[in-house]
Amino acid sequence: MLLGFVAMLGGAFITYPLVTEETQSPCKALERRALTLGARDGGAEGVIIAALAHQLLHQGKGRIAAEFSYQRNPDIPVALSCTLNYWHSLYDRAWLANAMRQIGN
Repeated sequence: MLLGFVAMLGGAFITYPLVTEETQSPCKALERRALTLGARDGGAEGVIIAALAHQLLHQGKGRIAAEFSYQRNPDIPVALSCTLNYWHSLYDRAWLANAMRQIGN
């Protein structure tokens, strides 16, 4: 019974970002989350940037988030790292925005 509960909890941990962001990849879910937060917090410029980025991300495969996650956690498989970073962004929105800004610097 405990094993079933742990399996169900693990499944929810992995599938929540995919279902919420309507993707099949945890890295693509993280990219969409970053895009959403950037648009929400960036004012008018954020909306314009988000519109352009949405077109790029629509055709992407989560490579930007995969590289971001790999750099942050090189010893963890990228899919798991993207999932962990997604959950981190749910509890600390400013963390993801600040981390994404640091990539360009």
